[in-house]
Amino acid sequence: MTFTLRALTQAVALGLVMGTASFAAQAEITLLKQDPQAGDPLSRLNFTVGGSIRPQFNNMTGDGDKGSYKRNGFDGGTRFRFAADYYLFDDISWISYYELGVNIPALFDWDHHYADGANNTSRRMLYTGLKSKTWGQLTFGQQNSVYYDVVGAKTDIWDYDMLAQAPGNGINGDYDGSYRSRKMLKYKNTFGDADVYASYLFSDNDYLPGNGLRYKRKGGGSLGVDYHLTPDLTWGTAWNYTRAEMRNPSTSGSKDYDQNIVGTALSWKPDSWTLTFGGGWYNNFLTTKKADVDNYFAGDAWGIEYLAGYTVPVGQYAVKSVMPYFMGDRLEYVSGRNYQRIDNGLGVTVQFDYGFRVDVEHVLTSSTDNLGDMTLVRLRYDF
Repeated sequence: MTFTLRALTQAVALGLVMGTASFAAQAEITLLKQDPQAGDPLSRLNFTVGGSIRPQFNNMTGDGDKGSYKRNGFDGGTRFRFAADYYLFDDISWISYYELGVNIPALFDWDHHYADGANNTSRRMLYTGLKSKTWGQLTFGQQNSVYYDVVGAKTDIWDYDMLAQAPGNGINGDYDGSYRSRKMLKYKNTFGDADVYASYLFSDNDYLPGNGLRYKRKGGGSLGVDYHLTPDLTWGTAWNYTRAEMRNPSTSGSKDYDQNIVGTALSWKPDSWTLTFGGGWYNNFLTTKKADVDNYFAGDAWGIEYLAGYTVPVGQYAVKSVMPYFMGDRLEYVSGRNYQRIDNGLGVTVQFDYGFRVDVEHVLTSSTDNLGDMTLVRLRYDF
């Protein structure tokens, strides 16, 4: 694996600097602690900040990514988050959350370490709402979809993941309702051992995929249930529906699509084990890779993801734990496109003191388009 020394030095140095400035490690930093006092409105506010700095290096076999910024070192998903909880009355609070994605190489203009045209920052989430232990939680804004919370998150554990689940594999997860959905009203409440979710997707602005066409979400909604079978075994099932239109401004042609994704996933964490499996069926959701409004989305496709890992506690030499794991996925189109992808690999996560972490993975890929195998290293500092 070929890495540039300069890229590694810059990434690690920045992580150390940001980490030092964070005052605490691997925990949310509480700037204001809620302690309601009569006549003091500010005492009702709980305000926390946190984040994750993630320099990363990817190396794919073959010539597919030769010279790629990902081989040189890139930002693997750095984000900073801010959360507020303001106590109103009884058990009701007003909550707000903002998560900012920062592409550090783009921000500092490090050539050959970010994609052409990449933004320095991006809004990952921004929502507000009300929370009650009795009545549940109701929020509006850009936030994790019901499908992701209930199904997708269970296998979003390793780095080279989310290659076969619905979130992130449609036209755009922020717009199609599958991932960090924009303009979404979301409700969650707990009844016994079941967490029940529902959401409504409002009409959104046009999304431009870069091929001359326009995608517009007209509306939609989701339902999901996360059932806690035992304290360490959870089974989630969710469905999302999106009404959408593909339009070609140059020809005035358009077509409406009813997009459906349904999935289920199990997460089991007995003792030191982490075992998870998830799968879904995607209708009019995955793209055909054709710039044609009448055939933009494939009729049907399915995908599965799985992981088995075992955490070994260490507790010395600044190493908290080591988790080796086996992971994989399979994505297959049933109609609309002849495509199949299968990934299987091994990885290890080393968790250090003070919120530092290293992930190393090697993944073997078999696909219709002959993608290469992947080896990656991701450094993390979480606070």
